[in-house]
Amino acid sequence: MEILQGRLLALFIVAFATTTTYLIQAQSDPKEFISLDCGLHHAVSPYTEPLTGLTYTSDANFTQGGQSGRVQKVWEEAYKPFTVLRYFPDGVRNCYNLKVTLGTKYLVKALFLYGNYDGLNDGPKFDIYLGKTTPIISALELRPLRDDTYNTTNGSLKLLKRYYSSDFLGPSIRYPSDVYDREWKPISLSFGLSFVNTSLNVNSSTPYELPQEVISKAVINKNVTEKLSFDWIVDNREDQALIYLHFAEIQTLRDNDTREFDVVWKGNDGNITISAYRPPKLQLETLYNTSPMKCRFLACTVELVMTQSSTLPPMINAMEAYMIVEFLDAETNQEDASAVEDVRDTYELSRIDWQGDPCVPRMFKWEGLNCSYTNATLPPRIISLDLSSSGLKGVIASSIQNLTHLQELDLSNNNLSGGVPEFLGNMESLLIINLGWNSLTGPIPQALRDREKKGLKLVVHGNPNLCLSDSCNSNNKKVLVPVFASVAGLIALLVLFFVLRKKKPLSKASTRELPRKSSIFAKKKKFTYSEVVELTNNFERVLGEGGFGVVYHGSLSDKEPVAVKVLSESSVQGYKEFKAEVELLLRVHHINLVTLVGYCDEGGHLALIYEYMANGDLKQHLSGETAGSTLKWASRLKIAVEAAQGLEYLHVGCEPPMVHRDVKSTNILLDNRFEAKLADFGLSRSFSVGAETQVETVVAGTPGYLDPEYYLTNWLNEKSDVYSFGVVLIEIITNRAVIELTREKAHIAEWVKVLISRGDIEKIVDPNLGGDYDSNTVWRILELAMSSVSHSSSDRPSMSKVVNVLKECLISENLRTGGGQIQDDESMNSELTVNFGTEVTPFAR
Repeated sequence: MEILQGRLLALFIVAFATTTTYLIQAQSDPKEFISLDCGLHHAVSPYTEPLTGLTYTSDANFTQGGQSGRVQKVWEEAYKPFTVLRYFPDGVRNCYNLKVTLGTKYLVKALFLYGNYDGLNDGPKFDIYLGKTTPIISALELRPLRDDTYNTTNGSLKLLKRYYSSDFLGPSIRYPSDVYDREWKPISLSFGLSFVNTSLNVNSSTPYELPQEVISKAVINKNVTEKLSFDWIVDNREDQALIYLHFAEIQTLRDNDTREFDVVWKGNDGNITISAYRPPKLQLETLYNTSPMKCRFLACTVELVMTQSSTLPPMINAMEAYMIVEFLDAETNQEDASAVEDVRDTYELSRIDWQGDPCVPRMFKWEGLNCSYTNATLPPRIISLDLSSSGLKGVIASSIQNLTHLQELDLSNNNLSGGVPEFLGNMESLLIINLGWNSLTGPIPQALRDREKKGLKLVVHGNPNLCLSDSCNSNNKKVLVPVFASVAGLIALLVLFFVLRKKKPLSKASTRELPRKSSIFAKKKKFTYSEVVELTNNFERVLGEGGFGVVYHGSLSDKEPVAVKVLSESSVQGYKEFKAEVELLLRVHHINLVTLVGYCDEGGHLALIYEYMANGDLKQHLSGETAGSTLKWASRLKIAVEAAQGLEYLHVGCEPPMVHRDVKSTNILLDNRFEAKLADFGLSRSFSVGAETQVETVVAGTPGYLDPEYYLTNWLNEKSDVYSFGVVLIEIITNRAVIELTREKAHIAEWVKVLISRGDIEKIVDPNLGGDYDSNTVWRILELAMSSVSHSSSDRPSMSKVVNVLKECLISENLRTGGGQIQDDESMNSELTVNFGTEVTPFAR
């Protein structure tokens, strides 16, 4: 049993074996009880449980995922009525959403009965967030408690033990005897203990309200000179415990009798003692250590020591021991959580991981979200929303404007229609808006135009009916004024308007209003060669040169710089790679992939026009070619995360999946905000839809980054990119050349292996970092990199795993350096969500 304390968490982690209970913060009323029989079919719900008389309902309306199972017959008789269960074979987070009262403390109990439901005879273990095997649950129960009980300064309480005194191993005591439905188990009487009881009524009208069956019984020492001692075992040395002791004098004392003893809680930080305690006659009194204590040698100990003036031995009626459970983050800001839930409902998104709290836990926040985290007392805020390639239809959801801390919004590559809403221009926190490749119409709101002048990056390519000219506003107003006459008139007028726009050329006056180069910007993806010459100012400024050809600086307008890659006659890649890159970038869109603005294929002239990446490539910044200072560790981690996300999108977000085949530090480009994007997709390959996981192909790539397994077998799969990215990670850590013939081992990965085997780990990290990093984070990235460059692709992690580890490390580094923004304290979410996990093996109850 556990107590969740102080506030309700929008995300609650179920972490218990067999029956586990949490106390969370109301006078008990069975009408406020929530009792779920998990996996129960709705046709037989609700029902009354005969032992307690409580009403149980099906959990079907409280969770999105999972399937129903039934324990085998050998388990059914002993564990009625909980013979069905819900198991969760899909997704990394499966949540229960329960409506509770904000500010109320709750007791939460969960029952896990495996019962060999799957016939494997192998009880599952599941971690806190991500299951090693299939998570299961049989029952889930919530009970309101009084606010003045089980108080902690921080965190919640997880039950270790709850005992009452009994002269035999009788049944557990729970509701209706216990109005809060706490479950009391009889204490195991060891040699030297005696049991006493009374038939008199014991006054238990205190906040803890123990049942008469509990408080009317007690244990004492037979030997009056010996202390009464109890121990509880914890898992870790750092665990902290609260131990509650319940006393009432239930024996009739003679005039010369005295029961007096010291109560001692023994911990690593010293002892807590209440001296010369005398239990009140026939009256419940509860003592507990108000300061949580760390337990010595993994054992929490309480001793009752008879004083010299006492004639009777110590006595105790009941006891409870709890471990403090701290939650690292507050639940997501209420307004942000409601806003993103509205977005989900508006577009009818059925993503299995879009359950529970959007930002918590950090490792498993909703896909497509980034959140800012400061400390456990401040709610996380949603700072980016990526719904690209999500099949969205309809207009842009108005609830997006309620994400008041949103910095990046990506709605690209969907089927959104209607106009660009005015509210986007009023969202002061937005820095990037990507609306490309939709079916949006009408003008760009003036508020957005004004924000662009102040640095907002607005991407609208791929919306052929979106007007990009400043003159659109006035023209549209003239057409739309009479529309309100009737619905039929509106339809006819709009049809006429678009027919006229298509067939009637612009007047000379309106043509003069448009800057000349805007005609290029308004075109679709294909450019003429003369337009390429114009936008590069006759190939005036060279940005770089590669195997494909020369890259030139260009400009679609004064505010739209581009990079233009022109195929040289001597190119070793040629038309095949040019065509592959155009076809890939025309259909994939991700914030961490360089955007293709257009291409030219005219009379032997081949060119690719990309968004301009003002800060060059990662290799330049690591090698010191740029004039800026050394990249800090946090900056390197951020770049790694963003590049990894781009690769992950190619592997799992594209249909069919794509393999880049040329991942290297020079192909990770940085824009003017130092955001990383993958570039150069000329060698990329896709897999067929279906079971095919690899293809045979001619080997291509860059020496040093090339997957050795792919090189030897010609068989390509996504783990080839993982190998190349692993090499990039080693570059980020070491700032050494990938191939250096003067080293003992020429290849960077083999060189690092030698240093690790010798224990020379200090020589691995780039000395330019000056020791400004968390060594634990560095070694975790190093372990990730070395597993990524395993010679066997089966031993390499997936890019999704790589992304998760990198994100965790970036969060850790930002916390170390104080990164992130300070947010205002907000009211807490009133939903309690249960998310499966923690290293738990369910057994029979």
